Amino acid sequence: MYPIQQASTLAQVPSSTIRYYEKIQLIPAITRNAQGNRTFDDKDIEILNLIRCFRHLGMSIEDIRENLSHIHGAYEDVNTKAILFQHKEKLEEQIHILNSFIREIDDKIMA
Repeated sequence: MYPIQQASTLAQVPSSTIRYYEKIQLIPAITRNAQGNRTFDDKDIEILNLIRCFRHLGMSIEDIRENLSHIHGAYEDVNTKAILFQHKEKLEEQIHILNSFIREIDDKIMA
């Protein structure tokens, strides 16, 4: 079990962000010790790392919430890979669209 400061370091997410994620119920309710302090286990750290990864990929909080709801137990790795693959496809599509805009702009500049 890790206190919030250590969980923050392990997940590379500020403590304030972890508190926010808990407040908006993006992460499951965090266990508290007898003194009322949050304690995190390895599963909590994995979820925080996954959220950090999704945020770096540009996913919205609502998309992350939806994707996390699809991740279950033994299928977690498979589902995570599928979600990442899906998001990668969306990003590649956006890149393709942006590249076509750049070509159009280049054509107008060269004209």
